[in-house]
Amino acid sequence: MQLSFTERLAVRLLVRSKLSELYENAFEHFFHELMCLRYVDFVNVRTAGSLGDLGSDGLRLHDRKLYACYGPQVFDADKVIDKFNSDVAKAVTKRKGQFETFVFVHNDLRGIHPVLSQQIAEIAVRHAELKFETFGFTRFRDELVQLTRPQVEDVLGFELPVSDLAYKFPLEEVMPLLDYLASMRQTVLIGDPVLLPSRDKLDFAQFTADTSEELRREFYLATEIERYYESGINPNERDEVALAFHQEYMRLWSEHDDPDEIIYHLEQYVLGNAASRISARRGALAVIGFFFQTCDIFENPPPGWPASSKGGA
Repeated sequence: MQLSFTERLAVRLLVRSKLSELYENAFEHFFHELMCLRYVDFVNVRTAGSLGDLGSDGLRLHDRKLYACYGPQVFDADKVIDKFNSDVAKAVTKRKGQFETFVFVHNDLRGIHPVLSQQIAEIAVRHAELKFETFGFTRFRDELVQLTRPQVEDVLGFELPVSDLAYKFPLEEVMPLLDYLASMRQTVLIGDPVLLPSRDKLDFAQFTADTSEELRREFYLATEIERYYESGINPNERDEVALAFHQEYMRLWSEHDDPDEIIYHLEQYVLGNAASRISARRGALAVIGFFFQTCDIFENPPPGWPASSKGGA
């Protein structure tokens, strides 16, 4: 049985608590447990005497991804960078031809250190034949919510809440963006270029007039959101957030026929299901509208689909 919406919100809080207790071998074991449940092609590599792990803590055979784990008890930026460089060098030497993407798995709950992001960018230039990804708190959270409830409870080691509780626990990687939008809302000029979705897409989504109006009111911030992602230290941040939104949208689409209901739940996906200030709600709608415009959520109308007045758009 897949997780309910409330249970998925609870996982945000519970996985953070779990990860804060894990480091070194326990952290790697947690990662292996999760990935073995999520992907049938995942190979959890253990060390074997003098052979070690041949430069890998795990492999996905179909996606040709190699994973390297580093979960220190005390975070030290210099040591993390040294570990990253060492892991890349070993993987390239000992696993040549076995992978196309190198994934650095870490337990820093605050995200990628700026100096490490620079190092990843520099190594990506030197190894243009490879792709590079990071796997931290948000990836652990997004992978966990794809499991069934018994699987999640087995991995976390405790039961999920069974009642519908209110969680004021927002989508962490979007919070800096919402703060940025709140600061920019007063300074965005009326004459600034505005990225707008096609009228057909709004009609095709079949929103009510109120929902269409709420979304359209925030579309003017799309250019600022684009600028925010383009200037960020993590070049993959926009794609990672977009993938998470797309996965949540697909899950909601399978559960709800009403497009307004999907928007409602996407707003809760961003902010949690406790009551939020109007300014926070408007920021969340701006982000939802941005991913609507960029086609990461909701479908485009098929070729030749005629525009209509349906949905009040």
